Amino acid sequence: MSDQAVETTAKSQNDTATKPEATGMSKSAKRRANKKQKKLSESEKAKTEPEEPVEVAQPETDQKKDKVEVNKPEKDNDAVDKLVPLIQRFDVNGKSLRTIAGNIPVHLGEITPHNILQLKKLNEAVFPIAYNDKFYVEARTCGDLGRLAYYNDVVVGAVCCRIDDISDEKSLYLMTLGTLAAYRQCGIGTILINYALKLCNKLEEVKTMYLHVQVNNEKAVTFYEKHGFVNDGIIEDYYRISPRDAYLLIKRIRN
Repeated sequence: MSDQAVETTAKSQNDTATKPEATGMSKSAKRRANKKQKKLSESEKAKTEPEEPVEVAQPETDQKKDKVEVNKPEKDNDAVDKLVPLIQRFDVNGKSLRTIAGNIPVHLGEITPHNILQLKKLNEAVFPIAYNDKFYVEARTCGDLGRLAYYNDVVVGAVCCRIDDISDEKSLYLMTLGTLAAYRQCGIGTILINYALKLCNKLEEVKTMYLHVQVNNEKAVTFYEKHGFVNDGIIEDYYRISPRDAYLLIKRIRN
């Protein structure tokens, strides 16, 4: 038998095994053979046919992301615009620049029974000594002799005065003049002392203005000397706290 005859015989045997019409098969066997043949045909067809490309819709989150990226340069510019004023608050050495008093919204208000507690809280925060009730009774009715300094509707400083005699002359005595620590070196103290000076100019009988400063308060002494006060010597045991001595600072208004 030749090789061609062998191949033909094997092929015919295979065809016989896969065809449901082969003799000797029951009806149920034929149905199973048909199903198997159908599955084989579908699998072979799937292998030969090329897969169609599937388009995937871009999620909404990616679209939003693209929009954000498009607008990102504008947001960066806004951030730079906001950063520039912050940088300008510091000098070349990185030291914060103080705001000039004339450029900050500070206004002075009268001391009244309605805000006397604000003055008390301020004095407790600024001064090392506690003032008695007599001081606040006098301050609440002092009129033009007292003022509260407001910054953004918050009390940040105050000055309280009274007319007194020193060396047989009428004088304006600064009982208290102070500013909260966070607002010092911003010119608020200068605003308060300038108010006291204007008050002296209105009171023709006042010849001098004076106050007491604790001997260890060098910053206060420097501040008042800068505004024309002269150190007139030490008064011993003026305070009940340590150090007990005080400097007497005087400024002549008129001869």
